[in-house]
Amino acid sequence: MCRKESCSTAIAPTGRWQPGFSPIIGLHRPGIDTGWAFTWTDKTHKLQFNGAIGVTFNFENTETNYESGNEFHFEWAIGREWSPGLVLGIVGYDYRQLTGDSGSGAVLGSFKGRVDAIGAGLTYTTVIHKTPFIFNLRHYQEFNVENRWDGNSTIASGTIRF
Repeated sequence: MCRKESCSTAIAPTGRWQPGFSPIIGLHRPGIDTGWAFTWTDKTHKLQFNGAIGVTFNFENTETNYESGNEFHFEWAIGREWSPGLVLGIVGYDYRQLTGDSGSGAVLGSFKGRVDAIGAGLTYTTVIHKTPFIFNLRHYQEFNVENRWDGNSTIASGTIRF
């Protein structure tokens, strides 16, 4: 069984920014994120392969005169269903900045970033009062880091389908 999806997302400037304020808690720049995702399931062996690939087109932050470069991203997961609704496996992502940063606010130059990551993932799907609920927990160890913060990250998310 294979399922495919395409999507585009608009990013509006968010967060608070002013000179001297740290940390910046939002993107505070406009952008457009395009993507394509797929899921392939082998019901006989209870294996699941997921992937998403996309490009983000960033625009100038008019408050700082800084334009982040455009970005390529690929996220993936390979897992096995161990019991009904419980999938355990490995996850990862790859990120490449395709074009350099620019604008008068880019005092460090083009500053192109990149990173790869791999780790463990858990997905649990259940139904609560006839409503599907999906819980994801992922832990990543980053490597091949250039011009970005690096380290471990753990992400938990929940999705309610309606």
